[in-house]
Amino acid sequence: MKLKSTLIAAAALTALSTAASAVDWGGYVRVGPGQKENSGDGKRCFDGGGVAGGGSAAPGHGGLGRLGNECHTYGEFALSHGVKAGGVDYKATLMTNFGSPGGSNANGLTQATQQIYIEGKGYDIAPNQTFWIGERFYHRADVHFDDSFYINMSGTGAGVDGIKVAGATLGVALFRKDDAAAGGNPGSRLNVDLEGLNVNPGGKLRLTVAYTSFSGTLGETGTGLSLQHNQSGILGGDNVLWVQTARGSAATNMGFGTGTNGSGHKSFRIADSLSWTTGPLTAQTLIHFGKSEAPAVGGGTVSVKTTSVGGRLGYAVSKNFKIQGELGTANTKPDGAAKQSVTKFTIAPTLTVGPNYYDRPELRFYVSTFSMNDAYAAANGQTKKSKSAVGFQAEVWF
Repeated sequence: MKLKSTLIAAAALTALSTAASAVDWGGYVRVGPGQKENSGDGKRCFDGGGVAGGGSAAPGHGGLGRLGNECHTYGEFALSHGVKAGGVDYKATLMTNFGSPGGSNANGLTQATQQIYIEGKGYDIAPNQTFWIGERFYHRADVHFDDSFYINMSGTGAGVDGIKVAGATLGVALFRKDDAAAGGNPGSRLNVDLEGLNVNPGGKLRLTVAYTSFSGTLGETGTGLSLQHNQSGILGGDNVLWVQTARGSAATNMGFGTGTNGSGHKSFRIADSLSWTTGPLTAQTLIHFGKSEAPAVGGGTVSVKTTSVGGRLGYAVSKNFKIQGELGTANTKPDGAAKQSVTKFTIAPTLTVGPNYYDRPELRFYVSTFSMNDAYAAANGQTKKSKSAVGFQAEVWF
């Protein structure tokens, strides 16, 4: 039923297009054979968090890298249509996604509508601001090689972007999470996002604030604060530094956290990523430290610390062929338990369309090896402390 509804919506959006104002098409796909998203000793992909660390959940971290470490097929496809009416530029966007564990749809196909929203710019009362309503990806910031989104305010809501403040740009948005999505405790979230503050030569500061409030008998409030500093010209590359904290029902990525988490739930993380994205030699790195605290049964608190270091290096032998490698290690240390550690190394000969870091499509052959200590193996249902994975992957965005 979801797929049928999505196809009907897509057909309706297409029907609205005209020769003078056509539908725009874009998306992202990663797919390949040899991928195994199994449990137990059949598992061939691992994150940096382990069971106790929560994987990518708050405080969350990666560091191992996604190259040769993505055991699923995934695609997202967006249609957008723009029109001018009454002097205002409008655009409607629809994005669906499709995913499957492993490399075959026989493993089970999932489908969802990830974005469906309308935006307008050019209203006479605020001609330079963009107003929007709907469900959308919102002001995300990530480390690409690791697929870690340190800021992710996506959701269903309404907002305004493009407000000029002190040479920077301000966005304000209000999001809602309904009863079904919030376990009977509907929630609201206010985000204020100030981007592009000039703070030093080549450096810009981004300040993001989140306030969350869940209703219902177990609903709690929460607050979050993120500082992001972008600096160009560091060792010939670009650097991004995040310092983030959250409390209660807010998450460190400035999105919704768990609606029943009260003020005793706290999280903090600091992460730094360097990128060199042009030329025959490219790279991206990530260093992460995080800590989360929660009330313990009987009083006091229990905490989990996460650390990770990783990076991807690529060298273009020619315009259309490069060798890529990733190395990463991640650790999770729960209170009163052994530290969980895992390390990944991947090498991937790659066919590409250019030498630069973000040139796509890429067709890859990869070999990955994973090594883990006893605590990580036990937390992830493994009887062996080393694993390997061999496969192919294609990745493209358009």
